[in-house]
Amino acid sequence: MMSNPKMLILRGNSAKKPTYPNEKGDNVAYPDGALHEKAAKDYATCRGYDGDVLDVSGDPLKDGDRDKNPQTVQAVLKLRDDSSYAGIYGFSGGGYDVLHILKQLKPNELERIKLVVVLGAPPGKNGYPSKSDFESARFVSRTNPETKGIKWELVYMTNPPADASVLPRRGVDPHMFGPEWLLAQELKCRQASP
Repeated sequence: MMSNPKMLILRGNSAKKPTYPNEKGDNVAYPDGALHEKAAKDYATCRGYDGDVLDVSGDPLKDGDRDKNPQTVQAVLKLRDDSSYAGIYGFSGGGYDVLHILKQLKPNELERIKLVVVLGAPPGKNGYPSKSDFESARFVSRTNPETKGIKWELVYMTNPPADASVLPRRGVDPHMFGPEWLLAQELKCRQASP
């Protein structure tokens, strides 16, 4: 029996104090990076992947650099060392890191990627990064034949609306509920639910 491909799931920024709401809407600390892990892993499962959460926060370095932050570095190594990874899911700070990870992978490594999920990582004031920056077409070059096979599905969602049905109560910051919102929005996941 063949096992499912893996999806690397990236956490958001860390919070040492109770800052971000958990699944019940209560603010808690997320020292290893914020993420509603169950919803993220459930999404991976419903899409046919084994979800693997990288227990490193998506915090940028002090100068704002994401190319060399611990999450980006560890994710690139993991994707290079294990060819069973075919999906990447980045939430919040981890969503921004997805772009830095993709830019560091070699064409043959990018060819393995079939699904990229960017969630809760809207463009900054300068408009970057936008949805189009994560598209596989951005990584294909007519002058480099090694890039010809790079093609993935992109799922890109910013933040749920304040009245999203996945929120546990009114007034809760919807950002942290992106994983639940994505799970509820994904037709393939709704069809798989009992």
